[in-house]
Amino acid sequence: MANIHIVCIIVPLAMSLVFVSNNAHAKELYPIANFYACERIFEYFTNCLGFLVGDSNAIYNFGRPLRRCCQHIDKLNILVQHRTSPMFICWCIQVMVKGTTISLDTSRIQDLPLMCNTTLSFPISDNMDCSK
Repeated sequence: MANIHIVCIIVPLAMSLVFVSNNAHAKELYPIANFYACERIFEYFTNCLGFLVGDSNAIYNFGRPLRRCCQHIDKLNILVQHRTSPMFICWCIQVMVKGTTISLDTSRIQDLPLMCNTTLSFPISDNMDCSK
């Protein structure tokens, strides 16, 4: 149980570091006001990384997405319906994982909507092309 608590602290911390390290690149692509809109997307998507990375050697390997992940996928879908483009959410996720050793597992990306009993209103892939 203690290992799960450590992961719950380390993964968001690592994502915060990625956020800071990719800040310069991101500012080139989107105006600063839009870039900071990614903070909510980073917060929501971080809860799914343990499942989507699917590292079978890791102590924190999740065989199913966390309930919070599924809840946050629903929140991201709501953002798409009301005020955020799917391409922008895709771009935020791309910025989040760019330049890291994190590799998203394609089969888990496909399993995510099924296991969360939802759909994805935005693209996710290991090599994302957010322009489509």
